[in-house]
Amino acid sequence: MTDVAVVGAGITGLTVAYALVRRGLSVEVFEASARAGGLIRTERAHGFTIEAGPDSLLMSKPAGLDLVRELGLDAEIVRVRTPGAFVLRGHRLYRLPSPSLLGLPLTRRALAGYELLPWPARVRLAREPRVPPRVSADDESVASFFRRRFGPETVDLIAQPLLGGIHAGDIEQLSMQSLFPRLLELERTEGSVLGGKVGGTAVRGDGERPPSSPFMSLQGGMQSLVDALLAALPPQTVRFHRPVAHVNRLTGGWHLSGEGASHLSTARTVVLAAPAHVAARLLRPLDPEAADLCARVPYVSTASVVLAWPRAAVAHPLDGTGFVVARRHSDVRITAATWVSAKWEARAPDDTVLVRAFLGGQHDPVAVDLTDEEMVRHVRHDLESVMGIAAAPTLARVFRWVNAGAQHTVGHLRRVEQIEARLHALGGVFAAGSGFRSVGIPDCIADARRVAAAAAAQSD
Repeated sequence: MTDVAVVGAGITGLTVAYALVRRGLSVEVFEASARAGGLIRTERAHGFTIEAGPDSLLMSKPAGLDLVRELGLDAEIVRVRTPGAFVLRGHRLYRLPSPSLLGLPLTRRALAGYELLPWPARVRLAREPRVPPRVSADDESVASFFRRRFGPETVDLIAQPLLGGIHAGDIEQLSMQSLFPRLLELERTEGSVLGGKVGGTAVRGDGERPPSSPFMSLQGGMQSLVDALLAALPPQTVRFHRPVAHVNRLTGGWHLSGEGASHLSTARTVVLAAPAHVAARLLRPLDPEAADLCARVPYVSTASVVLAWPRAAVAHPLDGTGFVVARRHSDVRITAATWVSAKWEARAPDDTVLVRAFLGGQHDPVAVDLTDEEMVRHVRHDLESVMGIAAAPTLARVFRWVNAGAQHTVGHLRRVEQIEARLHALGGVFAAGSGFRSVGIPDCIADARRVAAAAAAQSD
């Protein structure tokens, strides 16, 4: 009998397996598709390094960087070379202030020069330290928090493009407690967000810091992290084209099978490192209430379109990492664009511009159903008008992520607590990943290590 069976070979499942193998346990990982990494996928062709999914790690969450170093990838670490980003309002790009936190200016000078916001909105934002903190400990939406603390115009011009854009979601539904607890903590402990201290910078001071980025990547792309994890596992640990259809209780463990009752594994413990809707299907015969709670985690579909041009064909100076779109103030269909060749070193041949644009999400669910040609046409139209591009692209790639973006809506953490309580009562089944407690790759890694420790204890 295997010690632990893991369902899913995304970054969470691979990290669970890696942590368990290092503890001396036997592990089997079952992946429905032909590849590992989940949303992490890098293509390398014709001198380009193309990310289909996440392109970086947030360094303020140390779990990601710790794993990179543990796997011996220190020499691969690269930093953003052109810090700074923009918001598209109408047909104009407005630079985000520096220093700032999630689009919120952290000095008077940064606030005064925040041209994205009309002057009345800047005045209202400056009054944030005098807004009384919320007494209730109940969860609230991102939009509610911004409207309450920073004024109504910040909802559409800051919260939606930056915070909603990160998660391709609806800020009227997304959870502050789950996604942005740091802002809530500042309000709770300081009585204010902009009146406290963030990263050692006095928000109400006038000092300036050189702009920097909190993100890092790997020289060969984020796929290098996946490849290193696979290399650190014993051969045949990960089984591809092995979708798990059933998890049934045995005396002292669990039996995993595929369609047609084909045997996959018997294990003392099972970790569901798969989307919440997959967990719901597997849990249905074991605990219908846990399954219902998992099924209540909504998912959205997105697509990324990667295009390249000769540098001479692009008028924009590309003096930043890219831009996000204030949807209610712009008529473009894309939600954001990353200037990949400006953001990262050596991602494109010299004198070439590589751009990645994003479509879909909660506000445009049908975008993922467009043909490749239709997507490229929409993206070209939008980028040409914003960036002054006067030529056809020399490269085009389209990537679809169908039903892959977990949405942490209001009350999400409470639902996760209830799921975990139900699984604890089952004994020997754990759930981890972006559909549960994780927001981004570092969180997935940290959650995977936590669950691996619990699974190891259960398997003793």
